[in-house]
Amino acid sequence: MVKIGALRIHFEQRELRRDGRALRISARAFDILDVLYRANGAIVSKDDIIDAVWPRQVVEENRLQVQIAALRKAFGEDRELIKTVTGRGYLLVKRAAAAPSEHSEQGEPRAGADLPFYATPLIGRDDEVARLLAQLEQAAVLTLAGAGGVGKTALAVRVAQAVGETTARTVHFVELASAPTREAVLAALALAWRIGPAALGDEARVLAAIRDAVPPEGALLVLDNAEHVIDIVAALAETLAASSALRVLVTSREPLSIRAETLFRVEPLAVPPEDASTPTMLAHGAVALFLQRARRHAPACGNDAASIRLVADICRRLDGLPLAIELAAARVATLGIEGVAVRLRDSLDDRLDLLSGGPRDASPRQQTLRATFDWSYALLDANAQALLRNLAFFAGAFTFEAVCAVAAEPDEPVAAMIASLGELIAKSLLAVEFRGAIALYRLTESTRAYAMGKLREEGALRRVGERHLRYLQPHIEDRALLAPTRTLARTRPSLDDARRAWDWAFSPEGDAVLGVALAGSLVGTLLDAGLVHECHERAARALAALDSLPPEAAKSVDTLCEMRLRAAFAATVLLTGGLAADAALHWRAVLKRAQASGDEAFAARALWGLWNAAMTAGDIHASLRFATRLEVSAARAGTAWQQLCASAMLAASLHCFGEHGQARERLERTLAAIDALHADGPPQRLDSDLAVDPRIFGTGTLARIAWLEGDPVLALQLTQRALNHVRADMLEPTLCHLLAVVVVPLKLVCGDLAEAKRHLALLRSQAALHRFDGWQAYGECLAGQLDLQTGREEQGLARLEAGLAQLASRDFRRLVAPLEATCAQALAAAGRIDDALNMLEAARRHGDLHGDSGFAAELQRVRGVVELVRAQRLAHVSRAGKAGAARYVEAGRRALHEAMQLAHEQGARLLALRAALDLAASHAQDGAADEAAALLAPFESFVEHRSVPEAQRLAVLLASLRNRVAHRDSFNAVD
Repeated sequence: MVKIGALRIHFEQRELRRDGRALRISARAFDILDVLYRANGAIVSKDDIIDAVWPRQVVEENRLQVQIAALRKAFGEDRELIKTVTGRGYLLVKRAAAAPSEHSEQGEPRAGADLPFYATPLIGRDDEVARLLAQLEQAAVLTLAGAGGVGKTALAVRVAQAVGETTARTVHFVELASAPTREAVLAALALAWRIGPAALGDEARVLAAIRDAVPPEGALLVLDNAEHVIDIVAALAETLAASSALRVLVTSREPLSIRAETLFRVEPLAVPPEDASTPTMLAHGAVALFLQRARRHAPACGNDAASIRLVADICRRLDGLPLAIELAAARVATLGIEGVAVRLRDSLDDRLDLLSGGPRDASPRQQTLRATFDWSYALLDANAQALLRNLAFFAGAFTFEAVCAVAAEPDEPVAAMIASLGELIAKSLLAVEFRGAIALYRLTESTRAYAMGKLREEGALRRVGERHLRYLQPHIEDRALLAPTRTLARTRPSLDDARRAWDWAFSPEGDAVLGVALAGSLVGTLLDAGLVHECHERAARALAALDSLPPEAAKSVDTLCEMRLRAAFAATVLLTGGLAADAALHWRAVLKRAQASGDEAFAARALWGLWNAAMTAGDIHASLRFATRLEVSAARAGTAWQQLCASAMLAASLHCFGEHGQARERLERTLAAIDALHADGPPQRLDSDLAVDPRIFGTGTLARIAWLEGDPVLALQLTQRALNHVRADMLEPTLCHLLAVVVVPLKLVCGDLAEAKRHLALLRSQAALHRFDGWQAYGECLAGQLDLQTGREEQGLARLEAGLAQLASRDFRRLVAPLEATCAQALAAAGRIDDALNMLEAARRHGDLHGDSGFAAELQRVRGVVELVRAQRLAHVSRAGKAGAARYVEAGRRALHEAMQLAHEQGARLLALRAALDLAASHAQDGAADEAAALLAPFESFVEHRSVPEAQRLAVLLASLRNRVAHRDSFNAVD
């Protein structure tokens, strides 16, 4: 209830009273009063009043005059409060005052005299307003984040008005767009709260004065346009949030990222689908907003179904962005609806020039869409600005791989690309959506137009355009380069042309011999293009045809062609869910033919493939043989790159064999040699070189070893270094492998769960995008481990079991032992002792048979833990069970002691510490504090790694043991 003159008005209930008696006025007159009241003393033009009160109608001015006269009659002696300003409009002279309550004084302003005025109603946001009002009841700080021009301020103002009208809270609005410094922000706050000059310049005094000024009924503080002073506003909001009676509503293009914040993403207005009916189109907020604004300039527009369909198309092309819609609607008076639609459809370059000419009373950055983007662009760092420009060629959804291929500069590491993508997303310039696990990015068409303009200004349009074309060439019918290697010698027909020819060759009327020959070139190109599944399917089809050819026809197939086919099939079978044995079978055939023909390059590829298949199957003995053979072959006749690859492969096998020290020394020499090769820039790679980078998997292996040897800081540094080595032209399957077996596992075991989650999402997205079945299952296992570490034991165990089952069905055992150890320990915790022991025994047998011993100490440690858990469960069952539990305790401690010994032998200090912690905890539980402390004494220095879970557990256990010893010694001294 508010009081204006002698009248009391309840706007929500639409009641007008004088001296307690209800007055009757028309609905139109009440609407006009509402518009004038919301103007907060500002002049409202006749056109704005008509647009608000008679939307979508052509109204003569005399109808407005009639309703104004009725209002003045209702005001009686206060009729002069409604003033006519000749040539401009009307205003309500006296600002409305709240009807007094038991906590407020007569005439105290409640809704805040400084709320911006919007003459027309907020369209398409009723649901958001309701949700925000509900959230404000609970949230200390509520941030409306979204792209420039999405309508954050209008939404915040409507919410603030509703708070002022329906609650006892006072409302204070602070516009920050013109406050570039901390001092300016504080001054704006002080002005909004009417804080005297004595407090200015001192942040603590200003904030204290605000807290003191908050009435018992509470207050709402609106901080508008905070993105350019985000750190300042975040700190102030964090402090102000301590007042339970104060609510802070912030609008920004990026979140504050503080603990007290509740984030509300303001999305563009809903746009109708292309096949929507006319009533459905009119019901969408974007279309309603366009028509409401357009009819202010051209009252008769948009009255037929064809025009409304064009309006819907305009709104879709503008991605539902309110500012863009309003600016486009303003052009209807000169271009007509069809003219606006044609300009938006046919010219990306003219889009920003079209979307200009906003209201004169709007802020400069809201008068054109280009100015809005300029504001956001200026807030980006140089790398993010460059990335935004380079994304200009992407017209629809695109993947992370596409970003790396087109937008990445040649020497830019993937880690930097991830950071810049995150900044664009945070500042609402780039949208990200997930289709299952696959992350897809998208620019609005207007953002793309702006980025294209910036790219043109930088003079980089041609360079990035060529990169984009090269990326598209393998996928669309533009000219593709069909050659079996990454170094392409000559231009051949387009990829789609080759596909069609291939399909004909294997059709009933085709020529299978020619098809096999064509496939020999096609599969290599498909593999280079990252089309793994298509490559696998076409290679399989060609090999089946080759095997079915008559002997004489088969002899006509070139040996090189057959090797290409078998190599392509073998290289893709593991990634598409096939068995390592199938890959090995074809690699052996390639090796046999390569040796017979004297093809050293293909022989090297075959040895690498056999090593990779053996590693995938967990057959470390075999992998050592193949890596050694390749090292000998490369030393005799191979390139320097082949020699380094062989050395890194052998080191990886030694690591999995449990010879971590040897592996580390070899890797350090190998990586130093690689760095020397790169000293003068990337080395020239030959066609005969293996298409792998030993720096990446070598650095990743070294990171794992560093963690095992007890140096988690170095492990994380090496992890980042390995990521930095990944380049856009060698993303997959390198990136998935690195994320799965190095980055995510090490982030998890080092306690960096937020980073683990972020990189796990990328792994799962990439694996799903490329349909790498093995890495998808591995990602599911890692997701289960993350669940276990974050307290979701039941869900985590289920995911881990399911993922391991999928890996087992594919005979995928590459570095699976750590996952099995984690799963077995979770099974035991869930009471499934036999299942845990069976899993551990199967893993042990596999390791003994195939030399997969790198994590044998961890498997033995978990066996000890499982035995101790079994003992505890028996002890709680009965007295007889308690007596029988002793032998399981003994077995568990024996296993833990053996795990410690094996870990020390292998140089795996971290695994030794894990076993020591479990063994010490068991002894401490029985009161043997001295024995427990002696076990942990060699590891005391590890406490300095505070973020690592083992270090935290060690610190707690040592403190507990010392307290026990001190208490015992004190007791003995007294005794």
